[in-house]
Amino acid sequence: MADAGAVLEATSIDFSYGRLQVLFDVTVAVAEREILALLGTNGAGKSTLLRVVAGLESPDRGTVRLRGQDITGDRAERRAVNGLVLVPAGRGVFPSMTVADNLRAGAFTFLYERRRLGDAFDRVLSQFPVLATKLSQTAGSLSGGEQHMLALAKAMLLDPSVLLIDELTGGLAPQIVDQLLQLLTGLRESGTTLVLVEQSLNVAAKVADRALFLEKGAVRFEGRPQDLLERPDLARAVFLAGSG
Repeated sequence: MADAGAVLEATSIDFSYGRLQVLFDVTVAVAEREILALLGTNGAGKSTLLRVVAGLESPDRGTVRLRGQDITGDRAERRAVNGLVLVPAGRGVFPSMTVADNLRAGAFTFLYERRRLGDAFDRVLSQFPVLATKLSQTAGSLSGGEQHMLALAKAMLLDPSVLLIDELTGGLAPQIVDQLLQLLTGLRESGTTLVLVEQSLNVAAKVADRALFLEKGAVRFEGRPQDLLERPDLARAVFLAGSG
């Protein structure tokens, strides 16, 4: 049954890679303008869940709904057009291409609509002003934090209502992480719903309204990130995973 208050739902999701089942009856619903953190150890199924929701993988069982509409059979491109966009793990940029060309690649659904493309560029560069001064640089010459900003900017060109982000902050200095978290808070304030795969419980506690903890492909905890700190059996696993 659909959750009337959810903008995004994944219900009773099972998923296997061949004979290896990695998701077991996973259900999650995300409210409009909520930031949800997906936590868990490596191999828990967090990234796989995002790929299923984004349409890059098809579930063995279960449904995905966007604003109440069943999109389980929709291709990833169709989901992106309808406002569900994934920022993949890693920096998600083409290092040998310029910043401007990376952004154009992000606007693949309306690349030849000149006015819309110009408006989208203006909007995104106002959100990520550091990139406006580096349009002619290759993406590979940017700092790690700037490359993550570029990956986010590419996704925001599509003006998503729901943004899925796979490990945005991994390997970055704390001050860069704080800058990125401020950007995410700003995106939420502008109306975007966010689902983040995150390795650090501390990072999740700074920005997320709610956390879902996965272990061996099943949901073990759902609630405030701060409440997860009171579950030492689970929190210890997140801290150990985030420190590696």
